[in-house]
Amino acid sequence: MADTPAPTGERAPRARYLQLAAELRAAIRDGQMKPGDPVPTEHELAARFKVSRFTVREALRQLTNDGLIRRKRGSGTVVAADMPVLRQGFADTRALLQYAASSDFIIEPLGLIRLSPATARMLKRPEGESWHLIRGVRVMDGLPAPIALTDAWIHPRFGEHVPALRSDHEALFSQLSRLAGLTVGRVEQEIQAVAVTAADAAILHVPVRSPALRILRHYYDSAGVLAEMSCSVHPGERFSYTMVIDG
Repeated sequence: MADTPAPTGERAPRARYLQLAAELRAAIRDGQMKPGDPVPTEHELAARFKVSRFTVREALRQLTNDGLIRRKRGSGTVVAADMPVLRQGFADTRALLQYAASSDFIIEPLGLIRLSPATARMLKRPEGESWHLIRGVRVMDGLPAPIALTDAWIHPRFGEHVPALRSDHEALFSQLSRLAGLTVGRVEQEIQAVAVTAADAAILHVPVRSPALRILRHYYDSAGVLAEMSCSVHPGERFSYTMVIDG
């Protein structure tokens, strides 16, 4: 992937529970809440931040999913000692579109491009095919460096909606669905183990050729027509993927 531009996109307002989760992440990141410290109760947090207990519960659920807090026998909920990572566990396409709620994708539209031979091979598309390219970094409170670099390709038939896409915690395809009235039909996903390139390493703040996961996704609408493609590179220590398979 090429160098990712500095964040310039406009962000949409967050739900209150996401704002609270961000404040608590900042407290953990800045050392106000240290590993092993007990997390205040729902009642205490609701009173301190003047929010409902439901808002507190949802914020704590975000922190739990991020690996920042955990239940400890005999101690209640405590701040975890492990470095926070982006954890993904998908049961369906709805979960896939919602996974990014605890992070922000800062985007930069790069215009209508033609797929190069190397990119076309990676995406399994015809060389020279035209797509709207959007490049960005995914950032998460509690981490000093991006957790992913992503290129996204939007089909030209949705070109009028590309200028309305925003840097946000909402997935691009979810935004596109709202703007264009799309219904997701299926998502094809491929996960590859790769070595980080020199250009990507400089942005992700990891050593060159360090291990990473590259996730390729093809998003299809309800009619089975390809609408979006994406390629994300995640440093290994900042990403966890889980899947449950019932027997």
